[in-house]
Amino acid sequence: MAENWVDERDKAILETIYFCENCNIVLEPGDKEVERHKKELPHHKMRKVFILRCGNCGNIVTDSHAQYSPERNQFWCKNCLFSTSFRQEFYATRQE
Repeated sequence: MAENWVDERDKAILETIYFCENCNIVLEPGDKEVERHKKELPHHKMRKVFILRCGNCGNIVTDSHAQYSPERNQFWCKNCLFSTSFRQEFYATRQE
């Protein structure tokens, strides 16, 4: 595996956001509401969400709609993984 595998994986992560499931809102990392939620509303369910680019088709998806392959060092969207041929390619070990 390449020495810069972390850098290659991080290229696929376009943005990180927060989602409060109780308020049903999306928050930017630098937003004051994030700190307010952490301090004043600890009972709210906050999730960190990654916005990713699929390594196969290039679509933009969230991490809950993608899967990471350590062998390929890529995130693939679930649409690509539903295709039988792509799924076999995703899970196949890579020969370099």
